[in-house]
Amino acid sequence: MNQTPSAAGMSADSQKPDDPIDRIGRSDRIPAGRAPAGRTPKLDYAQTFSIGFGFLAISAAWALYNAYVPIKLKDLMLPTAVVGMIMGIDNFCGFTIQPLFGILSDKVRTRWGRRLPFALISIPLGALFLVLISLAPNVPLTVAAIVAYALVMATSRAPIVALMPDVTDSRLRSKANGIINFMGSIGNVIALAGGSLLYKRFGMSAAFVAGALVMVTAITALMHLVREHEEFVTKPGEKARLPFVSWTEFRNAVAPRLELDREGRRSLALILLVLFLYTMGGNAVETYFTLYATHDLGMEAAVAGGNLVWYAVGMLAFAIPAGIIGSRFGRKVTMSAGLVLSAVLFAPMPWLGRPFMVPYLAFVFGVFWILVIVNALPWITELGGLEHTGAMTSYYYLATSFGAAISPTIFGLIQQATGSYRWMFIYAVVLFALALSCMPFITRGEAAD
Repeated sequence: MNQTPSAAGMSADSQKPDDPIDRIGRSDRIPAGRAPAGRTPKLDYAQTFSIGFGFLAISAAWALYNAYVPIKLKDLMLPTAVVGMIMGIDNFCGFTIQPLFGILSDKVRTRWGRRLPFALISIPLGALFLVLISLAPNVPLTVAAIVAYALVMATSRAPIVALMPDVTDSRLRSKANGIINFMGSIGNVIALAGGSLLYKRFGMSAAFVAGALVMVTAITALMHLVREHEEFVTKPGEKARLPFVSWTEFRNAVAPRLELDREGRRSLALILLVLFLYTMGGNAVETYFTLYATHDLGMEAAVAGGNLVWYAVGMLAFAIPAGIIGSRFGRKVTMSAGLVLSAVLFAPMPWLGRPFMVPYLAFVFGVFWILVIVNALPWITELGGLEHTGAMTSYYYLATSFGAAISPTIFGLIQQATGSYRWMFIYAVVLFALALSCMPFITRGEAAD
């Protein structure tokens, strides 16, 4: 399952001007991402909430996609492992297409700026393909619509993610990312609550049409409320600049070269492993949760999808506090707490899970999981300092997207062997434990580093 946006919330530095690769997800201007020396940085709440509309659109789309597309694929009589492969398509786009469009957004200059045009084009197209997924009558057309949707949505993620670090001091990014995830959670709640009612009464198509309307409305708000810096906006009568990206630039964006000391390289390797492992665990639960509820617990699809709204409500309620906690107690400690609590929650579920528990399980997992999601990107981007923020963002995508790409297929094979989805909880616990085992050896990544 795609990690919404978490919103993952995806700086400014003094990098050489001839190195666009290392500028993914940040501004070229140091003052935008760092308060002047001696001055306490302040978060621009109005601007951060406005940027959050981009994540609201993305989250609404992926909430519906992850809740109901696996059910449709199973209704088309596809094996679980094949369903997992199809559900991982968007994540393969995450470590290929996303870095490419991150570079492009650094170089583009239009009347709207360098980041917003990608959202303006891709989100409406994504809304269209989302509707086509629900209308497709057979496997080939459904898969074609899914591929088109994944490709289009991948083009806007990095540019939208870059809006927040462009203008936020690094010491405030956990708080800002909390707000971004708060807005994303609103998108989840709207999509899942409304989508469940529409799915139950009118079917999948009605739910996806409504989701598409939410996407377009949110992006319209983003375009009207957010203004990029004037240096990235073309003057009246000036032609837009749409640059070419070379193979070398693309390759370096997917796996950028870094200049880190030995301790920094070790911490980076372990952080990437942590991101990869916890994403694999969480993604399996998110991807197969509705199938667990319908197949193992005997719930109706609309009810199962509707109960996922409590996952979004949990994230919504705790998104901003998660950022504050990360700033107060440290990102690594906060993320570790989220992983431990999630593991404790999941461990007994294969034996204790009952239909009445699903909304409570979803809500509590949302609260615990947001502790991890909100602090993950600020954690890795801080590791390299200002000069490597863009590169760290690319590595973040590489680790999380690869984990999310392969996990649905791996657990799909486990499900086919066992005949049950309930073992996804133990699968996740094992991966969370492996991620936690790396934590004591990571010595970088806090705001003071």
